Amino acid sequence: MSATRTMGISVTDVDTSAKLPLGFVYREPASGDNEGEKHWIYVFNDEASTAWAQGNVIVRDAATTTYDGVLSAAAVVPAYSVIGVAQHAIAAGSYGFIQRRGIAEVLAGTGTIDVNESICCDGSVAGTAMESSALSAAQEFSCDFGWATENAAAAALATCMINCLG
Repeated sequence: MSATRTMGISVTDVDTSAKLPLGFVYREPASGDNEGEKHWIYVFNDEASTAWAQGNVIVRDAATTTYDGVLSAAAVVPAYSVIGVAQHAIAAGSYGFIQRRGIAEVLAGTGTIDVNESICCDGSVAGTAMESSALSAAQEFSCDFGWATENAAAAALATCMINCLG
């Protein structure tokens, strides 16, 4: 199934000029993989020089009110600030889609991600995730943005169900 549909570009297109309004959400219909819908959001990589890689967790740039994204900080990050997870490389200063909801690949930080665990931003490696059971109960419920469907070692990708609110 085409990821271009009626918006005129593909969810994998990356460009140095905006092709759609920031915050535009594309709902990719469920397909034969039986994984359900995927929601993608169009954002700007507001990093000074850091490209986003597959699995990087992206949060709102606190200095703007638009959908300018940066790698999640190496800290416990509130779930409502997570915009989505990059599913392909997006260069610094470029525009592109990141996945906001559905089955996605998420990059583990210094620890592992274990199947059937909720996930949140890793507290020690920017742009990565960890299982949130390592946090206090109060932190865990305020930072969860997904659920792991498989195990992943540190610095590896895990297939997860994500639901980002940022």
